[in-house]
Amino acid sequence: MSLGKWSVFIIVCSIGLSSVQAGEAIEGRWAVDAQNCSSAASFLAVDARSLRWRDAACSVKTSYRLRDSWHIGASCWADGATSHVPIKLELRGDRLLLEWGSAPPQELYRCP
Repeated sequence: MSLGKWSVFIIVCSIGLSSVQAGEAIEGRWAVDAQNCSSAASFLAVDARSLRWRDAACSVKTSYRLRDSWHIGASCWADGATSHVPIKLELRGDRLLLEWGSAPPQELYRCP
């Protein structure tokens, strides 16, 4: 492999690694405050393939990262109905800004 091909290979691997690391930083449980971390109905649970928020369970269908934001197209089930919901998760230091559909953005903190 020539030096140019090695450079491209290293850059591609680095980009992939940074995406994984950024996604892992978002994964976990997030709530408006520490008191809400104990009730599953009160916190946002995020992993690479799904999200749970209040009464909705969602499957990630499409997603992309742009800087510190994860833009998600999710299929969500709640109250016996399925809908497609645009979701944006933006890391802001130790906080997460959640934009869920047309609801106003909410600032969440990582649960211990």
